[in-house]
Amino acid sequence: MKIILILFMALFLFAEDLKITSKYFHYDPQKQESVFKKDVNATKGSDNILADKLIVYFDKKRKPEKFIATGNVRFVISLDKNATYKGRCDKLVYTLYNGNIILLGNAKIVKLQTKESVKGNKIILNRITKEAEVMGNKKPIEIILKVNE
Repeated sequence: MKIILILFMALFLFAEDLKITSKYFHYDPQKQESVFKKDVNATKGSDNILADKLIVYFDKKRKPEKFIATGNVRFVISLDKNATYKGRCDKLVYTLYNGNIILLGNAKIVKLQTKESVKGNKIILNRITKEAEVMGNKKPIEIILKVNE
């Protein structure tokens, strides 16, 4: 039976509910973390993250401060109404206090509005500043831009 956990919190920049479903859930008050495993689906507004495992870290006031998704990570994330990205990676780390979304390992994102894409070993997006940074490793990064001639 799936475990459904609904957390009421302000996560990204607006107050919306975060809904996380999975087949396994464990909360550890000593570590201040919640672990979700197997068929994890986290949804907040139009944002969605699917993964094999999701760990939610809390601060001392029991408010979420960091999310780490691992294993077959797929996502749709909106930075604003003109920038929605769909992608995949091996690991996604989202830190709320600075707005950084770090995609690690076989990372690829596609901007849905333009179909432009970026591939790299590490991609950093920032929800607040809208900045992006891409790094490769043995393979170079790949960026596909739409050019109007």
